[in-house]
Amino acid sequence: MPHASPHGAPHTGAHPDQPDRPDQPDHRRARALTGALAIAALVAALVALWQTQSTPLGGRAYCWGSWPEDEAPFRRGDRDRVADEIPPAPGHPSGQCSLRWHGGSGSGAYDQRLDLHLGSGPRDAGERRSWLGELFSGGDVPLPDGLPGFTAPASGTGALVLPESCDVDGRPSVVTLKSAKALSLATTGELLIRAANQAAKATSCTTLPPLHLRRAPSSPVSDRDPCGIAALEEEAGTGTGPPTNTDFHSCAIAGASSDTSTPSPAPTSAAAPTPTPHWAARFTTTARPRLVALFDGLTGDRPPAPGWRAHGSIDAAGALVRADCGGRPTVFAMRSGPARTHTRLDDPREVFPLYVDAVAAHMGCAPLRAG
Repeated sequence: MPHASPHGAPHTGAHPDQPDRPDQPDHRRARALTGALAIAALVAALVALWQTQSTPLGGRAYCWGSWPEDEAPFRRGDRDRVADEIPPAPGHPSGQCSLRWHGGSGSGAYDQRLDLHLGSGPRDAGERRSWLGELFSGGDVPLPDGLPGFTAPASGTGALVLPESCDVDGRPSVVTLKSAKALSLATTGELLIRAANQAAKATSCTTLPPLHLRRAPSSPVSDRDPCGIAALEEEAGTGTGPPTNTDFHSCAIAGASSDTSTPSPAPTSAAAPTPTPHWAARFTTTARPRLVALFDGLTGDRPPAPGWRAHGSIDAAGALVRADCGGRPTVFAMRSGPARTHTRLDDPREVFPLYVDAVAAHMGCAPLRAG
């Protein structure tokens, strides 16, 4: 029979040096709470991982979460994918990613590398012109439906400009892509669109809906008249990319000893890009507002020569002018290239006015210079 303690409470038989065991229901509730908190932390971590590295189905996505592992440009059998990246974020409107992998086997084995970059380019005018010269590297094919970007199938490159609300110090933010192996126009365009959407989302710089590539960019074609300039002699070498678009035109005139054929885009990432022929002159025209904005501040406020209805400059090295073309601000540019012949063919002072006449007329502009 239990005996009374000195204070009259019954003794339970526990050893006097051992504390009473905690109440079982309270103990179970504490353990349950601890487990719930651990599960919540795990779920939060998984959600964060999904947002940056994986798709809704749980597969990984590369380069800021832009490119799911089971979609183009990846192919079955690809291996050893390695991504080094600095993602964009609110207050940090820049980023980069380098993605490498091995594919194929035997004689069909290949190494692929994609370099993705988000930035706004240099502020200095001279450096910016050089940067834009590389950005519009030639053979550029505009993205469809007026999207502010283009691809270059021969060089495996492309660019897409983000909305104005994403500008940094007045300079447009641009997503650029460079591929070691040529990609199809559709694949390059889709990769650019996804990366641009992810960059805009990560930086919270716009409330506009995501961009969509509703159809593949049109393949470039050749023209018997160099760059659509009928005034140039045919024997000077044919150009690529006649002015078939009313808001974007890009072409190159090859040197006398160069192959001027337009390379066909590779069907997959396994194919190597066709080497770019040596070019004597390269031209670009765009009336797409976000692409035009890339050239803001570079053309000055004076005409390039007497009689021009435009602002800009023309010299022996190149030309850049901006004009009102049918109510649209339009930029015309030219660079001389490594196969320069030092003839009328690639002298900006001679050929650039002819180019502007031809393309402006196709775009519906009133004459931009006195005849």
